[in-house]
Amino acid sequence: MVAIFLPEGLSFFVGDFRLSVARVLIFCSFIAALQQLGQRLGARTVVCVPSDILAPLAGVWMMLAATVTDGPAGFKGAGIEALTFVGAYLTFRFLLGPVDSSVRIARFSCKLMILIVGIALLDPLSDKLFTYEFIKGITGYTKLSYDGPLAIRADTFYRDGVARAMGPLEHSILFGAVCVWFGVVAFTTFRHQALGWGVAGIALIGVWFSQARSPLLAYLIGFALASFYAASPRFTARWKLVGLCVTALLLVVFTFSGSPVATLVRLSGVSPEAAWARQAIWDTGGPVVLGSPIFGIGLNGDWNWQSHGALVSSSVDAFWLATAMSYGIPGSALILLTIASACWLGSIDKSPSLTSEERRLSVALGIVITTIAFLGFIVHFWGICWILIAVFTGMRANLAETAILRDRAAPAAQTRCDPISGGI
Repeated sequence: MVAIFLPEGLSFFVGDFRLSVARVLIFCSFIAALQQLGQRLGARTVVCVPSDILAPLAGVWMMLAATVTDGPAGFKGAGIEALTFVGAYLTFRFLLGPVDSSVRIARFSCKLMILIVGIALLDPLSDKLFTYEFIKGITGYTKLSYDGPLAIRADTFYRDGVARAMGPLEHSILFGAVCVWFGVVAFTTFRHQALGWGVAGIALIGVWFSQARSPLLAYLIGFALASFYAASPRFTARWKLVGLCVTALLLVVFTFSGSPVATLVRLSGVSPEAAWARQAIWDTGGPVVLGSPIFGIGLNGDWNWQSHGALVSSSVDAFWLATAMSYGIPGSALILLTIASACWLGSIDKSPSLTSEERRLSVALGIVITTIAFLGFIVHFWGICWILIAVFTGMRANLAETAILRDRAAPAAQTRCDPISGGI
């Protein structure tokens, strides 16, 4: 978890590949996870969660699609991304210990987030990208996509004359998204402890100083869902009700609005400029996807973004659309199904085999996955966020398996107990 948050400037080259410390560790743990999976398959102690199948399929499709569109160069680029995603998933799916390990990782990560927010706040306090400039001074690592906008104090890194908090992440929006995810995890899992409320408050500070409107909206949605869950302990159909309301809203908007994306973003409280920019991206990128729906246009495919007067660059601020453009509709769908299918074995927050914190963590991860799916329509994810999406998915699938295996083990333990003395 510490390595995941190391700045991009600390990465290094191995041949033609730029590798971060996190990627190297993930590749190593990927091999260990496969060995652990093989041992557990031999002992028949594995519960197949749908994401266990879909995650490797998503990785294979990414490499296949990129090879079809860009040849060997596409295979190399997509291969790194696919191995990072699948490796991070398998690591947090099969290498977690049997005793409360998910909760311990969540607790440590929430404490780590306090440090990350503190580092990120140095950006607005120093009125510059403190982490980027510090690492550049040590390693000499520079990015033209940073230096140019920084020189003119562009909105990418400054808003209202103040530097946007970014910290060790690659963009302030990504920093805001990470604050949302760990804020939800802390508030839901440790809500009876000072840690939960403290990290939630610090995460809100981080989102606020990132000056990213979409993560702020996701923060409100995530904490609304967490509060609804805490306030309705006996209402078992709560998530069905939420899903029904969301479906009804989407049907109404897409039926009666000529610009549904802009309408939804406007209803969310985001500025009109951002709403119409998202609509322009979908209006322009949608036909590109439909023109090459199976394999997409490749990782570096050219698309006619200049055809829409509202677009000022080729940046696609929509993860699901950008993924479909790179790997085709099947690639985007497989990634979405991977993160959603980690919850397909049903709700486990009532499982008597899990501890109370494990049950709440399962709900927290479900809410995090919901915010990832939502933000993916108006925000692009890469780098640290790309890894964390796989991490959260693997942890949720691990908790589902843990609940089932403990349920199976309980009757066996009872049969080994002496009915008179209670001894084993």
